Amino acid sequence: MAIFRPGERHRYHNILRKRRGKRAMVALLSLTAMVDMFTVLVIFLLQNFSGEQQMLQLHKDIELPMARSIKELKPAFVVTVSGKEILVDDTVVATTDEVKAQEDWMIQNLHTKIEESLAKAKSDFETKLQNRIRDVVQAARSEPEEDPNSWNKITIQADRNIDILTVKKVMYTVTEAGGGEINFAVLKEPEHTTN
Repeated sequence: MAIFRPGERHRYHNILRKRRGKRAMVALLSLTAMVDMFTVLVIFLLQNFSGEQQMLQLHKDIELPMARSIKELKPAFVVTVSGKEILVDDTVVATTDEVKAQEDWMIQNLHTKIEESLAKAKSDFETKLQNRIRDVVQAARSEPEEDPNSWNKITIQADRNIDILTVKKVMYTVTEAGGGEINFAVLKEPEHTTN
């Protein structure tokens, strides 16, 4: 029987000890430690990337107004009103100066573009709804119910320095083109604490 000095022995102490003639050392990783490490890494990545997603890409010329009370925006068509131009999903439909100068409340290019976009969205939504009806049993188990008017929602992203008449003309045109719920993109005001 071999005599060893007292103390705790690692169960792989023979593997970790240097061997004569060979300089390579073999180290074994514990599977439990590796699983723990990857679990922490996955949780970290999920928390960083699954947080609040930016629903809108802010136009470079726009400074959004501030608001105390806000709701999360849902996906919708975006009408952008900057100091220079009016855009629908990054397509220029009119200049702000033209809209300010015109007497008519209807912005014809905006009306046409919104009608086309909403018609396409309605068609896509109806096709999707027909597919869901066909697969009603499977859909009832797996997918949450969708808002039936989600296809005609509009988000207006207006610069804080735009005059109210221009914004009203844009809202009127969007409503006449068949737009439903209109939301405004805003930034949340920082909360002031009193000490």
